[in-house]
Amino acid sequence: MSQHKAPSPLRLSSRPAGPTEGSLLVKISDLPPHGGLDILYKNGDQRTNIFVQRVGDQISIFENRCPHAGTPLNMAGDKFLNLDGTYLICRTHGALFDQTSGKCVTGPCKGEYLRPIAFERRGDGLFSL
Repeated sequence: MSQHKAPSPLRLSSRPAGPTEGSLLVKISDLPPHGGLDILYKNGDQRTNIFVQRVGDQISIFENRCPHAGTPLNMAGDKFLNLDGTYLICRTHGALFDQTSGKCVTGPCKGEYLRPIAFERRGDGLFSL
């Protein structure tokens, strides 16, 4: 069984369809009550899809791409948590991911990680690095 290492945080400014460094990604107060938000950046045919998830005071931002199938985790809307709110879930195959580290704890990509997004919190805002 191979050991997987958490990927380094993705700097969105390095993507052809990503915001520039220092761009406001979202205001925390604008997150929906369930805490998830799907964000898509486009530049011509290029796309960068990320999601923000808040659970209590914990905020995580990941690339919205399952390491197993390459599909977005959410099938509809901005919901990324399983029914009891304990894990991020990939709706395609039901893989469960730790909310903080993005590590897959069960499913076809067990041991692999979601790609974290480099960001910083300033007041009510989350900004790209």
